[in-house]
Amino acid sequence: MRAYHLQHSSADRPPMPALRFLLATMLVAGALAGCGDSQSLMPSAPGVLVAAAPAYPAERFVGRWGLGSYHRDTDKVRTEKIARQQCGNAYVVKAGPNGGLMMYLADDPEMRELKVKGAAGGRTFIGPDGPPGGEWDREVVSFDGNLLVTRWIDAELAGRYGTMVMVRCS
Repeated sequence: MRAYHLQHSSADRPPMPALRFLLATMLVAGALAGCGDSQSLMPSAPGVLVAAAPAYPAERFVGRWGLGSYHRDTDKVRTEKIARQQCGNAYVVKAGPNGGLMMYLADDPEMRELKVKGAAGGRTFIGPDGPPGGEWDREVVSFDGNLLVTRWIDAELAGRYGTMVMVRCS
């Protein structure tokens, strides 16, 4: 980005109407940010989801799970079978001390307490504190109590880890 110095031509300066529009937009956004109470979770930018009650309570996810992942939808059934075979080395989800779930985030060897977060339209996410659909969240694609399918929100993580399949171990 080019730095603007005191001595520059008018061709180097951004046009004044664009600056006025930018300043007006920033003022309106700042004024709107102050509206409402601290509990309001209305979206402040495109792509931000409106929070709602999650479709599933956190305790439904607690247990021992066989884990697998796939990148192509045609591999889902095969991955479910492989995940079932992983129960000998189960992924254990525990209840967190603050009502969340003790799970691992991507690339983090330490268990952390994650929240089950809901969004408008019945969508459910599992991730750290913050609004639903954050970059470290996983969206619950499907869940029937015994089979949990999640997808990472962050495109880079989704590309590396694929769609996660967890099968409850008996």
